Amino acid sequence: MASTQLPVFPTRFSRDRLRPAAASGFSLVELMIAVAIVGILTAIALPNLARQTDKAKATEAKILASAAAKEAQIAWSESGRDGLNSWQSEQCPGATRQFSFTCTASSDTDARITATGSSSSGGLAGQTITAKVNPSQGGEVLFCGTAQGLEGC
Repeated sequence: MASTQLPVFPTRFSRDRLRPAAASGFSLVELMIAVAIVGILTAIALPNLARQTDKAKATEAKILASAAAKEAQIAWSESGRDGLNSWQSEQCPGATRQFSFTCTASSDTDARITATGSSSSGGLAGQTITAKVNPSQGGEVLFCGTAQGLEGC
């Protein structure tokens, strides 16, 4: 009589057959925890990002207004009051996507460049940044306005 042998399966095959299907991958609870952590980090980061964006926009307005104030000093030193008048009408910065600019020279000692935030300037919409300079003294440019971090004019 011949003995009958049972077929031998490879060990790997039999182990894979016995492994439960849930052992491969992440559980629902693990995925929910990961989503919650990402949500918390996003809630913390987005307000900071918005503040930094507004800060960058305000810096752009300050740079343009400061450059215009320096031009007012040059115009006054070259032509006096007539130079300020031409500066006011010809050399005031043009409007950007974020700000519109207004230049005034009420006297030889007071030239102002005011940047007003447009609706696309985020948290600076309707806010003003004013650069004041005394062209006859060739002094420093001082900033004031309604934007956050500035003193009132």
